[in-house]
Amino acid sequence: MFSIVPRIIAEEIGPMMRMADEFARWPAVMTRYMGQPLTRLAESEVHDTDKEFRVRMEMKEFKPEEIKISSDNNRVTVTAEHEQKQDECGLVQRHVTRIFKLPDNVDPKSITSTLTDHGILSIRVQKKPCEEPKEIPIPVNIKCKE
Repeated sequence: MFSIVPRIIAEEIGPMMRMADEFARWPAVMTRYMGQPLTRLAESEVHDTDKEFRVRMEMKEFKPEEIKISSDNNRVTVTAEHEQKQDECGLVQRHVTRIFKLPDNVDPKSITSTLTDHGILSIRVQKKPCEEPKEIPIPVNIKCKE
């Protein structure tokens, strides 16, 4: 009676395990057939160091004139868009907007951006210098009773 249970479980779980293996290999299989690794559009990395706040974005699908970067002192907004155009699979139109909240200790006037030949957009914002604590003398006021 109990020997049937493991066999039934093995018969049911076996195909599911094979399917899980196939899904795990799917990106490698697609890379082989498509000739390039699959990446998300505008994939980004954010680094917040002691000296700067830095964002790197993959923007290889956009021309420099199609990318707009703006700031409202609390956040940086990156918008990229291009109209319909023909690619190897048909017509494509892309629009991406990413908003990054800036830390409180950055200088929003120091924002710079660069776009490499490989389509990597880098945005850098310098941190405000930390002020050393200063000792400030506070006078003692004397209040006399009359």
